[in-house]
Amino acid sequence: MNFKKFRIINPKANSLDQEEVDILFNIDHVISVKPIRIVKNDQIINGFWIRTTNGKKYRASQIPAELLDLLGEEYQGRVNIGMDMDEQPIHQ
Repeated sequence: MNFKKFRIINPKANSLDQEEVDILFNIDHVISVKPIRIVKNDQIINGFWIRTTNGKKYRASQIPAELLDLLGEEYQGRVNIGMDMDEQPIHQ
């Protein structure tokens, strides 16, 4: 088994205060990783849509560096970059 750590938006949180949790996924069971924009609190953050072999889907704010490398250079800066709803992009 090949486990890697992801940070996902808790799927059980129903409010705007969505908490993030760390989770280990077996990389062999990840079918797809798609870059998306996620509304979180008062920000729009860059994130990823993760789909696994059992049909479950997760919104991730951070993924392993190996997967970022596979996506290419244009997605390298996606993690930890967000945009306030009323402002220009915020680079951390």
